[in-house]
Amino acid sequence: MPNMESLPSVAGFLALSSEELDRVDPVVMNLVVAKGIPALAELDVNRYVRLADEWADDLRARMPSLEAQFHGSPQCWKNDIDFFRLGLICWYVDVVLGIAYREDQRYVTSVVYTDPTDLFLNGVMDTRRGTCGSLATLHVVLGRRVGLPVSLACAGSHYYCRFDDGAKTINIEATETGRGGFSSQTDEQLLENHNLPAKAQQCGSDLRAVTSREMLGLFLGLRARHLENTNRMSEAEPDYLLARYLFPRNRKLYIAQNQTSVQCSMDLFEPDEKGHPVELAEWLRQVVHIAPWTRNIIPTPHAPKEKINGNYADAVFQQIVIGENFYGEDLF
Repeated sequence: MPNMESLPSVAGFLALSSEELDRVDPVVMNLVVAKGIPALAELDVNRYVRLADEWADDLRARMPSLEAQFHGSPQCWKNDIDFFRLGLICWYVDVVLGIAYREDQRYVTSVVYTDPTDLFLNGVMDTRRGTCGSLATLHVVLGRRVGLPVSLACAGSHYYCRFDDGAKTINIEATETGRGGFSSQTDEQLLENHNLPAKAQQCGSDLRAVTSREMLGLFLGLRARHLENTNRMSEAEPDYLLARYLFPRNRKLYIAQNQTSVQCSMDLFEPDEKGHPVELAEWLRQVVHIAPWTRNIIPTPHAPKEKINGNYADAVFQQIVIGENFYGEDLF
Protein backbone atom coordinates (compact mmCIF):
# COMPACT_ATOMS: atom_id res chain seq x y z
CA MET A 1 0.00 0.00 0.00
CA PRO A 2 1.39 3.41 -0.94
CA ASN A 3 2.02 6.03 1.69
CA MET A 4 1.13 9.65 1.16
CA GLU A 5 4.75 10.65 0.57
CA SER A 6 5.15 8.11 -2.23
CA LEU A 7 1.85 8.77 -4.01
CA PRO A 8 2.51 9.63 -7.65
CA SER A 9 1.12 12.62 -9.47
CA VAL A 10 -0.63 12.57 -12.82
CA ALA A 11 2.71 13.60 -14.31
CA GLY A 12 4.26 10.60 -12.56
CA PHE A 13 1.69 8.30 -14.15
CA LEU A 14 2.54 9.70 -17.57
CA ALA A 15 6.18 8.77 -17.07
CA LEU A 16 5.36 5.11 -16.42
CA SER A 17 5.54 2.41 -19.06
CA SER A 18 2.34 0.58 -19.96
CA GLU A 19 3.48 -2.40 -17.89
CA GLU A 20 4.21 -0.20 -14.87
CA LEU A 21 0.88 1.59 -15.19
CA ASP A 22 -0.89 -1.78 -15.31
CA ARG A 23 0.39 -2.37 -11.78
CA VAL A 24 -1.08 0.85 -10.38
CA ASP A 25 -4.11 0.29 -8.17
CA PRO A 26 -7.18 1.89 -9.85
CA VAL A 27 -8.09 3.35 -6.45
CA VAL A 28 -4.80 5.26 -6.39
CA MET A 29 -5.06 6.29 -10.04
CA ASN A 30 -8.65 7.49 -9.63
CA LEU A 31 -8.09 9.48 -6.46
CA VAL A 32 -4.77 11.02 -7.47
CA VAL A 33 -6.68 12.51 -10.42
CA ALA A 34 -9.48 13.58 -8.08
CA LYS A 35 -7.02 15.36 -5.79
CA GLY A 36 -6.34 17.77 -8.64
CA ILE A 37 -9.71 19.35 -7.87
CA PRO A 38 -9.22 21.93 -5.09
CA ALA A 39 -12.25 20.70 -3.13
CA LEU A 40 -10.72 17.19 -3.01
CA ALA A 41 -7.08 18.16 -2.55
CA GLU A 42 -6.93 16.79 1.01
CA LEU A 43 -8.25 13.32 0.21
CA ASP A 44 -6.55 10.57 2.19
CA VAL A 45 -5.94 8.10 -0.62
CA ASN A 46 -4.53 5.49 1.76
CA ARG A 47 -7.82 5.35 3.66
CA TYR A 48 -9.71 4.37 0.52
CA VAL A 49 -7.06 1.83 -0.46
CA ARG A 50 -7.43 0.21 2.97
CA LEU A 51 -11.21 0.23 2.69
CA ALA A 52 -11.13 -1.36 -0.76
CA ASP A 53 -8.75 -4.01 0.58
CA GLU A 54 -11.09 -4.72 3.52
CA TRP A 55 -14.09 -5.10 1.24
CA ALA A 56 -12.17 -7.35 -1.16
CA ASP A 57 -10.87 -9.51 1.71
CA ASP A 58 -14.43 -9.93 3.01
CA LEU A 59 -15.73 -10.81 -0.46
CA ARG A 60 -12.89 -13.26 -1.07
CA ALA A 61 -13.57 -14.99 2.24
CA ARG A 62 -17.24 -15.48 1.30
CA MET A 63 -16.58 -16.78 -2.21
CA PRO A 64 -15.79 -20.48 -1.55
CA SER A 65 -19.06 -21.18 0.23
CA LEU A 66 -21.08 -19.06 -2.20
CA GLU A 67 -19.57 -20.85 -5.18
CA ALA A 68 -21.26 -24.03 -3.97
CA GLN A 69 -24.41 -22.53 -5.48
CA PHE A 70 -22.74 -22.44 -8.86
CA HIS A 71 -21.55 -26.03 -8.69
CA GLY A 72 -25.04 -27.11 -7.64
CA SER A 73 -26.68 -25.59 -10.73
CA PRO A 74 -24.05 -24.33 -13.21
CA GLN A 75 -26.62 -24.22 -16.00
CA CYS A 76 -28.26 -21.27 -14.23
CA TRP A 77 -25.03 -19.34 -14.66
CA LYS A 78 -24.24 -20.15 -18.30
CA ASN A 79 -21.95 -22.94 -17.05
CA ASP A 80 -19.41 -20.17 -16.52
CA ILE A 81 -17.73 -19.69 -13.14
CA ASP A 82 -16.41 -16.28 -14.20
CA PHE A 83 -19.94 -15.12 -14.94
CA PHE A 84 -20.99 -16.34 -11.49
CA ARG A 85 -18.07 -14.59 -9.77
CA LEU A 86 -18.91 -11.32 -11.50
CA GLY A 87 -22.43 -11.76 -10.18
CA LEU A 88 -21.01 -12.21 -6.68
CA ILE A 89 -19.26 -8.84 -6.97
CA CYS A 90 -22.54 -7.23 -7.98
CA TRP A 91 -24.34 -8.96 -5.10
CA TYR A 92 -21.68 -7.87 -2.62
CA VAL A 93 -21.77 -4.24 -3.71
CA ASP A 94 -25.56 -4.21 -3.71
CA VAL A 95 -26.62 -6.33 -0.75
CA VAL A 96 -23.65 -6.39 1.63
CA LEU A 97 -22.35 -2.86 1.09
CA GLY A 98 -25.74 -1.32 0.33
CA ILE A 99 -24.32 0.72 -2.55
CA ALA A 100 -26.70 1.98 -5.22
CA TYR A 101 -26.98 4.38 -8.13
CA ARG A 102 -28.03 7.86 -7.10
CA GLU A 103 -31.81 7.77 -7.09
CA ASP A 104 -32.17 11.41 -8.14
CA GLN A 105 -30.12 10.81 -11.30
CA ARG A 106 -31.50 7.48 -12.52
CA TYR A 107 -34.10 8.84 -14.94
CA VAL A 108 -32.71 12.24 -15.89
CA THR A 109 -31.51 12.78 -19.45
CA SER A 110 -28.49 14.91 -18.51
CA VAL A 111 -26.59 15.66 -15.31
CA VAL A 112 -24.55 18.69 -14.28
CA TYR A 113 -21.73 17.44 -12.07
CA THR A 114 -21.11 20.39 -9.79
CA ASP A 115 -20.20 18.02 -6.94
CA PRO A 116 -16.98 16.17 -7.88
CA THR A 117 -17.66 13.42 -5.34
CA ASP A 118 -20.36 12.15 -7.72
CA LEU A 119 -17.64 11.16 -10.17
CA PHE A 120 -14.86 9.60 -8.09
CA LEU A 121 -14.41 6.62 -5.78
CA ASN A 122 -14.30 8.65 -2.56
CA GLY A 123 -17.91 9.70 -3.14
CA VAL A 124 -19.38 6.24 -3.64
CA MET A 125 -17.25 4.70 -0.89
CA ASP A 126 -18.24 7.37 1.65
CA THR A 127 -21.93 7.83 0.82
CA ARG A 128 -22.75 4.40 -0.68
CA ARG A 129 -24.31 6.24 -3.64
CA GLY A 130 -22.64 6.74 -6.98
CA THR A 131 -22.88 7.27 -10.72
CA CYS A 132 -21.89 5.04 -13.61
CA GLY A 133 -18.31 6.35 -13.50
CA SER A 134 -17.73 5.68 -9.82
CA LEU A 135 -19.81 2.49 -9.61
CA ALA A 136 -18.16 0.87 -12.61
CA THR A 137 -14.74 1.79 -11.24
CA LEU A 138 -15.62 0.23 -7.88
CA HIS A 139 -16.60 -3.03 -9.59
CA VAL A 140 -13.26 -2.99 -11.42
CA VAL A 141 -11.42 -2.34 -8.13
CA LEU A 142 -13.07 -5.30 -6.40
CA GLY A 143 -12.88 -7.55 -9.45
CA ARG A 144 -9.14 -7.07 -9.83
CA ARG A 145 -8.59 -7.65 -6.13
CA VAL A 146 -10.23 -11.07 -6.36
CA GLY A 147 -8.24 -11.98 -9.45
CA LEU A 148 -10.60 -11.27 -12.36
CA PRO A 149 -9.35 -9.60 -15.59
CA VAL A 150 -11.73 -6.65 -15.59
CA SER A 151 -11.50 -3.06 -16.70
CA LEU A 152 -13.68 -0.11 -17.51
CA ALA A 153 -15.50 0.06 -20.83
CA CYS A 154 -17.57 2.76 -22.49
CA ALA A 155 -20.93 2.80 -24.21
CA GLY A 156 -21.13 6.41 -25.31
CA SER A 157 -21.01 8.53 -22.19
CA HIS A 158 -21.87 5.52 -20.03
CA TYR A 159 -19.24 3.43 -18.20
CA TYR A 160 -19.55 -0.22 -17.26
CA CYS A 161 -17.32 -3.09 -16.10
CA ARG A 162 -16.01 -5.50 -18.73
CA PHE A 163 -14.39 -8.90 -18.20
CA ASP A 164 -11.92 -9.85 -20.95
CA ASP A 165 -9.48 -12.73 -20.59
CA GLY A 166 -8.61 -12.87 -24.29
CA ALA A 167 -10.98 -15.76 -24.92
CA LYS A 168 -14.32 -14.33 -23.85
CA THR A 169 -15.88 -11.07 -22.76
CA ILE A 170 -18.63 -10.39 -20.22
CA ASN A 171 -20.29 -7.01 -19.70
CA ILE A 172 -21.49 -6.03 -16.23
CA GLU A 173 -23.84 -3.10 -15.71
CA ALA A 174 -22.69 -1.54 -12.44
CA THR A 175 -25.71 0.72 -11.92
CA GLU A 176 -28.34 -2.02 -11.70
CA THR A 177 -28.48 -2.29 -7.91
CA GLY A 178 -31.33 -2.69 -5.45
CA ARG A 179 -33.39 -4.73 -7.88
CA GLY A 180 -32.48 -8.29 -6.92
CA GLY A 181 -29.89 -9.65 -9.32
CA PHE A 182 -27.51 -8.09 -11.80
CA SER A 183 -27.44 -7.07 -15.44
CA SER A 184 -25.13 -8.43 -18.13
CA GLN A 185 -25.88 -7.11 -21.61
CA THR A 186 -24.41 -8.26 -24.91
CA ASP A 187 -22.49 -5.83 -27.10
CA GLU A 188 -25.45 -5.76 -29.48
CA GLN A 189 -27.81 -4.81 -26.66
CA LEU A 190 -25.46 -2.06 -25.48
CA LEU A 191 -25.26 -0.60 -28.98
CA GLU A 192 -29.04 -0.58 -29.24
CA ASN A 193 -29.78 0.62 -25.72
CA HIS A 194 -27.34 3.53 -25.97
CA ASN A 195 -28.31 4.34 -29.56
CA LEU A 196 -24.78 3.84 -30.85
CA PRO A 197 -23.73 3.05 -34.42
CA ALA A 198 -21.53 0.04 -35.11
CA LYS A 199 -18.70 2.50 -35.79
CA ALA A 200 -18.57 3.34 -32.06
CA GLN A 201 -17.17 -0.13 -31.50
CA GLN A 202 -15.29 -0.50 -34.77
CA CYS A 203 -13.24 2.67 -34.30
CA GLY A 204 -11.92 1.54 -30.91
CA SER A 205 -13.94 3.90 -28.74
CA ASP A 206 -16.63 1.80 -27.13
CA LEU A 207 -17.52 -1.73 -26.06
CA ARG A 208 -14.04 -2.95 -25.20
CA ALA A 209 -11.95 -3.18 -22.04
CA VAL A 210 -9.78 -0.09 -21.88
CA THR A 211 -6.06 -0.19 -21.14
CA SER A 212 -4.66 1.32 -17.95
CA ARG A 213 -3.45 4.35 -19.92
CA GLU A 214 -6.88 4.83 -21.42
CA MET A 215 -8.48 4.43 -18.00
CA LEU A 216 -6.29 7.27 -16.73
CA GLY A 217 -7.63 9.28 -19.66
CA LEU A 218 -11.20 8.49 -18.64
CA PHE A 219 -10.51 9.63 -15.07
CA LEU A 220 -9.06 12.89 -16.39
CA GLY A 221 -12.17 13.22 -18.52
CA LEU A 222 -14.30 12.94 -15.39
CA ARG A 223 -12.29 15.70 -13.76
CA ALA A 224 -12.65 17.84 -16.86
CA ARG A 225 -16.40 17.19 -16.85
CA HIS A 226 -16.68 18.64 -13.34
CA LEU A 227 -14.59 21.67 -14.30
CA GLU A 228 -16.66 22.18 -17.43
CA ASN A 229 -19.91 21.86 -15.50
CA THR A 230 -18.71 24.52 -13.04
CA ASN A 231 -17.80 26.90 -15.88
CA ARG A 232 -14.02 26.57 -15.47
CA MET A 233 -13.36 26.07 -19.16
CA SER A 234 -9.73 27.19 -19.08
CA GLU A 235 -9.05 24.45 -16.51
CA ALA A 236 -11.22 21.84 -18.20
CA GLU A 237 -9.54 22.20 -21.59
CA PRO A 238 -6.05 20.95 -20.55
CA ASP A 239 -7.63 17.95 -18.82
CA TYR A 240 -9.67 17.11 -21.90
CA LEU A 241 -6.61 17.52 -24.11
CA LEU A 242 -4.57 15.20 -21.90
CA ALA A 243 -7.47 12.74 -21.68
CA ARG A 244 -7.60 12.61 -25.48
CA TYR A 245 -3.84 12.14 -25.68
CA LEU A 246 -4.24 9.08 -23.45
CA PHE A 247 -7.41 7.79 -25.14
CA PRO A 248 -7.48 9.39 -28.61
CA ARG A 249 -10.11 7.04 -30.05
CA ASN A 250 -12.77 7.82 -27.46
CA ARG A 251 -15.67 9.56 -29.16
CA LYS A 252 -17.09 11.33 -26.12
CA LEU A 253 -13.70 12.75 -25.16
CA TYR A 254 -13.33 13.90 -28.77
CA ILE A 255 -16.61 15.81 -28.60
CA ALA A 256 -16.05 17.27 -25.13
CA GLN A 257 -12.51 18.42 -25.89
CA ASN A 258 -13.43 20.01 -29.19
CA GLN A 259 -16.41 21.86 -27.78
CA THR A 260 -14.43 23.07 -24.78
CA SER A 261 -11.51 24.20 -26.93
CA VAL A 262 -13.85 26.07 -29.23
CA GLN A 263 -15.41 27.89 -26.29
CA CYS A 264 -11.95 28.78 -24.96
CA SER A 265 -10.96 30.16 -28.38
CA MET A 266 -13.57 32.90 -28.01
CA ASP A 267 -11.42 34.39 -25.25
CA LEU A 268 -8.25 34.20 -27.36
CA PHE A 269 -9.33 35.66 -30.70
CA GLU A 270 -11.48 38.40 -32.17
CA PRO A 271 -14.37 37.25 -34.39
CA ASP A 272 -12.52 38.22 -37.58
CA GLU A 273 -9.26 36.47 -36.60
CA LYS A 274 -8.08 33.05 -37.62
CA GLY A 275 -8.59 30.88 -34.54
CA HIS A 276 -12.00 32.26 -33.62
CA PRO A 277 -14.96 29.86 -34.04
CA VAL A 278 -16.27 31.93 -36.95
CA GLU A 279 -13.09 31.35 -38.94
CA LEU A 280 -13.08 27.72 -37.87
CA ALA A 281 -16.63 27.45 -39.20
CA GLU A 282 -15.51 28.82 -42.57
CA TRP A 283 -12.63 26.34 -42.74
CA LEU A 284 -14.96 23.47 -41.86
CA ARG A 285 -17.42 24.62 -44.51
CA GLN A 286 -14.69 24.36 -47.11
CA VAL A 287 -13.59 20.94 -45.83
CA VAL A 288 -17.16 19.66 -45.90
CA HIS A 289 -17.62 20.90 -49.46
CA ILE A 290 -14.54 19.16 -50.84
CA ALA A 291 -14.53 15.94 -48.78
CA PRO A 292 -15.61 12.92 -50.90
CA TRP A 293 -17.75 11.50 -48.13
CA THR A 294 -19.95 14.62 -48.21
CA ARG A 295 -20.99 14.54 -51.85
CA ASN A 296 -24.57 13.63 -50.91
CA ILE A 297 -24.76 16.26 -48.14
CA ILE A 298 -26.61 19.48 -48.88
CA PRO A 299 -24.21 22.28 -47.90
CA THR A 300 -25.26 24.91 -45.41
CA PRO A 301 -25.27 28.41 -46.94
CA HIS A 302 -22.35 30.47 -45.69
CA ALA A 303 -23.02 33.86 -44.12
CA PRO A 304 -21.59 36.88 -45.93
CA LYS A 305 -18.33 38.00 -44.31
CA GLU A 306 -19.60 41.47 -43.54
CA LYS A 307 -22.48 40.11 -41.49
CA ILE A 308 -20.27 38.14 -39.12
CA ASN A 309 -20.48 39.68 -35.68
CA GLY A 310 -21.56 38.91 -32.13
CA ASN A 311 -24.69 36.78 -31.86
CA TYR A 312 -24.95 36.26 -35.60
CA ALA A 313 -21.47 34.77 -35.62
CA ASP A 314 -22.49 32.37 -32.86
CA ALA A 315 -25.55 31.36 -34.86
CA VAL A 316 -23.43 30.71 -37.95
CA PHE A 317 -21.04 28.57 -35.94
CA GLN A 318 -23.88 26.61 -34.37
CA GLN A 319 -25.42 26.00 -37.78
CA ILE A 320 -22.28 24.96 -39.61
CA VAL A 321 -20.17 23.20 -36.99
CA ILE A 322 -22.62 21.65 -34.56
CA GLY A 323 -25.39 21.05 -37.08
CA GLU A 324 -26.02 17.72 -38.78
CA ASN A 325 -23.81 18.40 -41.81
CA PHE A 326 -20.47 17.56 -40.23
CA TYR A 327 -19.07 14.44 -38.60
CA GLY A 328 -15.59 13.43 -37.53
CA GLU A 329 -14.43 11.22 -40.38
CA ASP A 330 -12.82 8.42 -38.38
CA LEU A 331 -14.91 8.31 -35.20
CA PHE A 332 -18.42 9.11 -36.40
